[in-house]
Amino acid sequence: MAKFDINQSINAQAKLCEKKNYPHFAPKSGVCWCCNQNIYEQIGWKRDELGRKIRVDLEKADFKTGISTEKAGKELITGCPHCNRTYCD
Repeated sequence: MAKFDINQSINAQAKLCEKKNYPHFAPKSGVCWCCNQNIYEQIGWKRDELGRKIRVDLEKADFKTGISTEKAGKELITGCPHCNRTYCD
């Protein structure tokens, strides 16, 4: 099971960017400036009858979004996993 630790993920992304000399696109706080959700937090979702995403408890979710601590330490973050807003425009 993937680990979701906000502080560790923020640090992991910063270290990756420094080590690989990548630009740091992700918000320094982890909070998306478009949807105000933390990109390093796992969020559960369901779709309503109109196809809109509705936030629900993780146990009731049809699908989940978020960036795990492992992924933050291995991949350059270029957008929000929750609202799909790009950070590198």
